[in-house]
Amino acid sequence: MSNRSKKFVFVPFCLLAQAYQAQGIVKYEWKGTIKPIVKLLVDNDINIIQMPCAEAKFNNSLIREPKGISKYDNHDFNKHCQTLANQTAQQIKNIQDNGYKVLAVMGIEQSPSCCVNYIYTNKGMQNRKGLFMQKLFDQIQEYNIPFIGINRKYVNKAMLTLKDIIKNS
Repeated sequence: MSNRSKKFVFVPFCLLAQAYQAQGIVKYEWKGTIKPIVKLLVDNDINIIQMPCAEAKFNNSLIREPKGISKYDNHDFNKHCQTLANQTAQQIKNIQDNGYKVLAVMGIEQSPSCCVNYIYTNKGMQNRKGLFMQKLFDQIQEYNIPFIGINRKYVNKAMLTLKDIIKNS
């Protein structure tokens, strides 16, 4: 009988399914950005949970133009993000409360929904979480789960942070 892993990492939907990103956003290769993160998780027997794509679910479509946070920061989209954050937070709480461990929540930097640390706005770069990530963070902060932002161009920082978390888990 094999032991199943009790460790989880939550990832943005588009990390495993790039087609969910807005048109023209996918400019990085599977080999350089996604594969190293997924390989690290698989090689360490970490369960991978895809979080919902707030933007695609809101539009009910994979086909959408890139929009900045100012275009999404409205009542309807925030309410939608709150619903998705509630569902994801409940899943995380269930995992944690049943003796399993969520090692990290990962996001994609510059995404209006899923950025963790920074996003470009019409006022320049801002240090903030995306609309979905902020709502999720607010609900699970009691668990002290680290949030890791993946910069598509410079994945090494996220990789080093993730390696350190796995090593110390």
